Amino acid sequence: MRKFFLLFLKIKNNNAIALLFLILLFPLGAAAITAPSVTIFPDTVIQGEPMRVTVESVSSAVAVKKISFDGKAVPIFSYQGKPTAFIGIDLNKNPTDYKVVVTLTDGTKFEKTILVGDREKIKVRFDIPEKLGGNTSVAAGKLLRMLGTENRSIYSVRTIPKQLWTNDFRFPILNPLVTDPYGYSRQTVGHSLPHKGTDFRAKEGTVVLAMNRGIIRLARTYRVYGKTLIIDHGLGLFTLYMHLSKINVNEGELVKQGQVVGLSGSTGYVLSSHLHVSVWLDKVSVDPVRFLELF
Repeated sequence: MRKFFLLFLKIKNNNAIALLFLILLFPLGAAAITAPSVTIFPDTVIQGEPMRVTVESVSSAVAVKKISFDGKAVPIFSYQGKPTAFIGIDLNKNPTDYKVVVTLTDGTKFEKTILVGDREKIKVRFDIPEKLGGNTSVAAGKLLRMLGTENRSIYSVRTIPKQLWTNDFRFPILNPLVTDPYGYSRQTVGHSLPHKGTDFRAKEGTVVLAMNRGIIRLARTYRVYGKTLIIDHGLGLFTLYMHLSKINVNEGELVKQGQVVGLSGSTGYVLSSHLHVSVWLDKVSVDPVRFLELF
């Protein structure tokens, strides 16, 4: 680094007054200012998986005007001090190329092409428990009607338009072990029911923890989903906890990360005790384990 200084010394009335002026300071050889860029993690996804879009080298989320996927805007939040967005790939999304577009407030645009891969189609027989009528066509028809009603209920929950969490998301139980993965199809008396969640091993009464800070939007009992909780973490990000034996919180309550919100059980359409967890990104269900891998 070279520095150029001009020293002007003026002497008057036998008093020396030194005036030092910095005329020019050139930090030659210093690193250039890093230009904004966009990173996407992971770089490959399949149907039913989430992505994280991060805008690097901008001052704040305010500097990002819009982030969109397949022409639809997605919520922007701050993660590790950087403007970030989650994108959920629907389980039935057509496997092809899609564009992620990031627009800054100064008009600058970044475009990235993402290839959504095809998820392997796995089908497994799944019986209707006797408490729901057993494996009969009548019970199957009733099950589908109840699912439609319950889905309309849970999808009606609203979100708060701000980020409620700051820490990384965590598993909802200690020593998590997946017993039933996300995304396969359960073949039930001639009908195919996608498993839009992950089941964790949890004996009756295992404590269930809030995966992050948020507001309890739903806490009620359903015929198929059993005792169910939905936590709104803000900006369209929800976590769902199903088949509980007990609910420890109330709708509208603000809960902290790691707070006990309920106990695992076997209520609803289940064959044994476990904890079912779902994650929604703007009402798109994604693989909860893959979501946790984003942090």
